[in-house]
Amino acid sequence: MKLKELITSARTCRRFKGEKRLSSETLAELVDHARLSASARNMQVIRFVTVAEASTCEALNGLVVMGGALTPEQRATDKQHPGGFIVIAGPEKMDDFATMDVGIAAQSINLAACEAGLACCMIGAVKKEEAAALLGLPEGMQVKLVLALGEADEKRRIVERRSDGKLTYYRDENDEHCVPKISLEEAVILKK
Repeated sequence: MKLKELITSARTCRRFKGEKRLSSETLAELVDHARLSASARNMQVIRFVTVAEASTCEALNGLVVMGGALTPEQRATDKQHPGGFIVIAGPEKMDDFATMDVGIAAQSINLAACEAGLACCMIGAVKKEEAAALLGLPEGMQVKLVLALGEADEKRRIVERRSDGKLTYYRDENDEHCVPKISLEEAVILKK
């Protein structure tokens, strides 16, 4: 798969085949892609927690919100929870350069998951202190981002900007997850 096709396919997933658990080894392999990715100033300050154990996954699932723009009926059912999680952790105080590493790592994991036939949801809506306590993060480390992973149980696709101009994702009449994107002409603001 070419990179552009991979990026286009790697859409956020909020409904997973909950009975399909991911192993610690699979999650570690995804983390390895992030470990090998670029790091601002090559400081490599972020760390990862892989969560494969079913009970810990369910506890963590209770601390996140996936699909804030969706109605409760459109969100995942109890049988559509992720098969595993990767938590990106970092020092309490991170400068802008270190914060870039979180995004780089998350996208690397997302693309690696897609290439492996898995789906990902990058979640910022998380009760971070409760998640840190659940996971037993070392003192001085904080949850920066949570990635839910598993086999997708929904269709996701890119669409044009909504007729009302909004870019909010939505579910269409076929219950497919639609992600509006701006045009390339709109994205490139200057050509010099």
